[in-house]
Amino acid sequence: MKNTTEWATIGKIVAPFGIRGEVKVFPLSDVPDRFVSLETVYLMPDHHSLSIAGVRPYKGEMLLLKFKGIDDANAAEKLRNRDIVIPLAELAKLPPDAYYQHDIMGLRVLRLSGKEVGVITDIWTTGGNDVYVIKGPQGQQFLIPAVKEVIKQIDLIRHVMYIDPMKGLLDDEAVVDDPNQKEIE
Repeated sequence: MKNTTEWATIGKIVAPFGIRGEVKVFPLSDVPDRFVSLETVYLMPDHHSLSIAGVRPYKGEMLLLKFKGIDDANAAEKLRNRDIVIPLAELAKLPPDAYYQHDIMGLRVLRLSGKEVGVITDIWTTGGNDVYVIKGPQGQQFLIPAVKEVIKQIDLIRHVMYIDPMKGLLDDEAVVDDPNQKEIE
């Protein structure tokens, strides 16, 4: 039987920690205490399930996770660089105008005029707001801040994001967006 479960990535195992099998995890979830409320998580690429035995904060945003059955540094080392996922159905409901990264990845990005900007290929998490990395139709790369002044609408049904970029954001002052408008010489 084919596995039709859709998965959401909520963290990445960075490295083993200590000698008792703990691992350092970089959380990819905006939900505070996400790991505290979970009993079981799954590791990519094979969706291997592991039960969480303990969670504690580490430096910065990092967490230390202890899994049942992972009791030494050698076992923990085998988990390095693995993504931690959970079924989409287990994700918490978000408030309006909040989105999970997996919802944003791959969206087509259009200006309000309908002109195509490109497709979101990456999301950079910064101290302030996220930055969407967009690959344009000619392979160019655009960086768009995830702020209300720029992001005007996200339509997950049609898989489209509409933006109203401020002057200079797309390096296209010379490009006329409105075909009825003439450039001033």
